[in-house]
Amino acid sequence: MANSFSARRDRLLNATVELQTLAIQKNNSFAAELLTENIRRLKQESFTLVIAGEFKRGKSTLINALLGRDLLPTAIVPLTAIPTIIQHGGKPTARVVFLDHTESTVEIKEIALYVTERHNPRNVKQVQAVYLTCPSPFLAQGVVLVDTPGVGSAYTHNTKTAYSYLPLADAAIFLTSVEAPLSKAELDYLKDVYSYVNRVFFILNKIDLVDPADLAEALEFSHNLLQETLPGQKIALFPLAARQALQGKLHRDFRKITQSGLNHFEQELNNFLITTKGKLILEAAARRSWRIISELELGLNILQHALESDLAGLKEKTTRFQAELQQLTQEREEHLHLLYREVDRLNNLISTDLAAFQKAVLPEFLAALEQFVREQQQAQVSNRDLAQNLNTFICDLIQSGLQQWRKEEWYKIQEEFTVISTRFFQRIEDINARMMTISAEIFEVPFTRIPIPDLVLENKRFYFHFETGAGLIPSLNELPGSSLIPRNLMLRYLQKTARNKLTELLDRNCGRVRYDLTEGLKENVQAVAKDLRRRTDTLRQSLQEALHQAIHIQEHHETTQRTAQSTWDRELTTLQEIKKEITPLIRDEFLYPQSGRQ
Repeated sequence: MANSFSARRDRLLNATVELQTLAIQKNNSFAAELLTENIRRLKQESFTLVIAGEFKRGKSTLINALLGRDLLPTAIVPLTAIPTIIQHGGKPTARVVFLDHTESTVEIKEIALYVTERHNPRNVKQVQAVYLTCPSPFLAQGVVLVDTPGVGSAYTHNTKTAYSYLPLADAAIFLTSVEAPLSKAELDYLKDVYSYVNRVFFILNKIDLVDPADLAEALEFSHNLLQETLPGQKIALFPLAARQALQGKLHRDFRKITQSGLNHFEQELNNFLITTKGKLILEAAARRSWRIISELELGLNILQHALESDLAGLKEKTTRFQAELQQLTQEREEHLHLLYREVDRLNNLISTDLAAFQKAVLPEFLAALEQFVREQQQAQVSNRDLAQNLNTFICDLIQSGLQQWRKEEWYKIQEEFTVISTRFFQRIEDINARMMTISAEIFEVPFTRIPIPDLVLENKRFYFHFETGAGLIPSLNELPGSSLIPRNLMLRYLQKTARNKLTELLDRNCGRVRYDLTEGLKENVQAVAKDLRRRTDTLRQSLQEALHQAIHIQEHHETTQRTAQSTWDRELTTLQEIKKEITPLIRDEFLYPQSGRQ
C-alpha cells in the first residue's frame, strides 16, 4: 500500500509540475501559484491528527503511548492549556511560539512551564503554541499530532483554543472515559469535530478502572449515545487503557500493551494512515489541479473554435463576450461592496462589545484597587513604595484583563468573518463559473462546471502593546514638600490619583485594542477582496487573451495560423494526458456532481 501511494503521488507530482509549466507559459500566474502550493503539500505528505475530547480524558497520555515515550506532561487536575504540535524529527526538540510571533527554544522537560494551566494559568505567558519534534516511527509516516486543551473544564479559554484547532484537522481521535458518561458539552463538541474532519476514531479510555461487566455496559452505553448523536455515521469505539499502554511501551512489557487494547487501535489507525491518508492527500491535490485544467482547457477550446470561425462572426461573438464580462465584473464589485459593509458591521460589534466590557470591568477594577490599597496599608508599606506598587498593580490589572478579552473577542470575530468571507467566496466563484459557462455557450465549446475548491483564509493574530503613557502616578520626588505631607493625607492623594489613572488608562488602552482589532479586520478583508478580484481577473484575462490572439492570427498570414494551431494541439493533448493521470484520484461525485452517484 505504501509503495502504491508513493508511486501514485510521484505520478501526480510529475503531472502537476507539467501543468504548472503550461500555466506559466500561458502567463497565468494565479494558477501557477496554486500549483506551487499543490506541489509543496504533495512533497510534505503531512497529515494532521487532532486529539480531541473533554478535559481529563487522557489525551496527553494517549499521545505519549502512541509515541512510546513520556513526552507530554500529565497530571490529576485539568492540565493542557496550550496546543502542542508534534512532528517527526531526528531528536526531541521543543520550540515555544508566543502571540507576538517571537519564539524560544526550550528543553523538553521545560514545556510544562508553558502548556499547563498550573504553570501558565489563563495563558499569562501569552503562548500561541508549542512545537515538538520526536524521532517516532508513528510520526515518520507524515503524521502531525495536535494535543488540544480539553473542552468543558472551568477554564473557558481552553475550550475556545480547542475549537480553534479543528479547521486544521485531517482526522481526529476523540476520547471519552469509563469513569464519567458523555456530557452535553462533549457531544456538542463532537458534532463540531465532525463538521471539519472526514474520519473520527473513538476511544473509551481508562478501561483498567472497571471490571469486565461494567466495561461491557459502558461500551454499549457510549456506543449507543454516539450513534444517537451522529445518526448515519459508522461508530467504531475502541476500549483502551492509555496509562497502562504507556507503561507497557516504556518498560517493553508486551503483555501489558496487549491488555491495554493499544495494539488493536494502532493497527486500525495505521491502516487508515497508510490507505485513507494517501487517498485524501492525493484527492485534494488532484481536485485543485483539475480546476486549473478546466480553465486552461476552456481557453484553448475557445481558440480552436475562434480559428474555425469567420473573422466577422468572431468579432461579433467577442463583442458579446466582452459585454458579458463587463456585467459579471460589475456584479463582482457589488458583492465585494457588500462584503465591506459586513465588515463595517463587525467593526461596530467590536466597539459595542468593548464598551460593554469597559463598563462592566471598571467597577471591578476599582474595587480590586481599593482592596490592594488596604492590603498595602496592613503591610505598612511606605508611601514611596506604595506609589510604585500602585503603578505596577494598575498596569498588570488592565493589561491582563484586556489581553484576555481581546483574545476571546478575536476568536468570535474571526469565526464570523470566516463565515462571511466563505459566503462571498462562493458568490465570486459562482461568477467565475458563469463566466466560463457563458464563454463556452457563446463560442460553442464544451465545458463542465465543477465544484469549487476550499477557501483558505489567513488566520492573522494580533499583539496588543500596553500603553502606559508618561508615568502613571507621580513619583513622590516630583511632589514639592512630599516629605512634609502627613501620611494619611498622602495616602488619600495617592489613592485618588490611582483611581483616576486606572480609569484613564483603561479608556486609553481600550481604544488601542479597538484600533488593533478593527485595523486587523480591515487588513483581512482587503486581503480576501484582493484574492477574490485576482481570481476573477486572471480568468477573464486568460479568456480575453485567447480571443485577441485568435483575431490577431486570423488577420495575418495563414502560415502563422498553422503554427499556432500546432502549438495549441500539443497543449490540449498535454492537458488531456494530465487529466487522464489525475482522474482516477478523484471521487465520482466530484467529477459528476449532477449525477447523484455515490
